[in-house]
Amino acid sequence: MKFKTSILISKWHIKLEKRTQGSGKVVTEYVKAIRKLIKQVDSERNWTEEQKTYSFTKELRTDLLYALWSLLILKDNSTIDMTIELVQKIEDNQRMHLGSTLPIFASASVMAPASQMTTTSFATQTQDSNKQLIDRLIANFA
Repeated sequence: MKFKTSILISKWHIKLEKRTQGSGKVVTEYVKAIRKLIKQVDSERNWTEEQKTYSFTKELRTDLLYALWSLLILKDNSTIDMTIELVQKIEDNQRMHLGSTLPIFASASVMAPASQMTTTSFATQTQDSNKQLIDRLIANFA
């Protein structure tokens, strides 16, 4: 194991802050990278579940994050492990129903930032798809 200096921890923290899932990337790769960086940054295990969950969710693909938010609102005291499990189920559901790991609402290569997603048809499509997904995911936990 490397000797952990404050400089190394700072570098790992910056990597953690800048790490993104990326459009079209599977969540499994992102989970591995984030878990490794959290272990490096928080070797004393002082971080709360909220801090870990934030570090994981802050740069998830937008389509996964929207569905996840709806589910996390329904859960009290969510942990990073529970959050990761939910995201993996959301992505598996997308893959099973759409035959792809690409974001549900993505254009050919890049998703628009959330601030630009304002059309009525898009909002309706997002709400309908997410509601169906949430209903199916919640049924798995019942």
